[in-house]
Amino acid sequence: MEGAVHLGGDDRLEDRDFVQSHDFVVGIGAQQRRAELSRDLCERGARLATVVHASAVVAPSATLGAGTVVLAGAVVNPGAQLGSWVIVNTNATVDHNARLADGVHIGPGAVLAGDVTCGESAFVGAGASLIQGIEIQAGAVVGAGAVVINDVAAGKTVVGVPARELRSR
Repeated sequence: MEGAVHLGGDDRLEDRDFVQSHDFVVGIGAQQRRAELSRDLCERGARLATVVHASAVVAPSATLGAGTVVLAGAVVNPGAQLGSWVIVNTNATVDHNARLADGVHIGPGAVLAGDVTCGESAFVGAGASLIQGIEIQAGAVVGAGAVVINDVAAGKTVVGVPARELRSR
């Protein structure tokens, strides 16, 4: 990010005046940890910056929550609603009217068709594809390269083509 300056270590986060006078981006890929740190910063009075790479495309009617990051080559189409501290990774596509709750992470090259819903802290792996209208509930994981044609229940992991629930042995 042009003009960004490293201002110190984690110890600076204990200084309320420092926290309240700067904008922050939490750049951690792990959804739960990113959410914890983002919430903690907000409770301390910090402002979370929303960052969109210069080569990303975000439709004017899309909404991006505080602390959301849209990386290089990503596309967020009309009517999409992204919550706080969401990551839309490199070359991912979030199509029309998709709804991503707080803390969702969309991996590189993933494609979410229109009207897809992702619950809080859901993860969609690199190169995964989700057909129109699918719901990925809170904390669910879609493995890399999966093709999701059915909804995914909260906390479940799906993999493969077509995506199926990963069962423990």
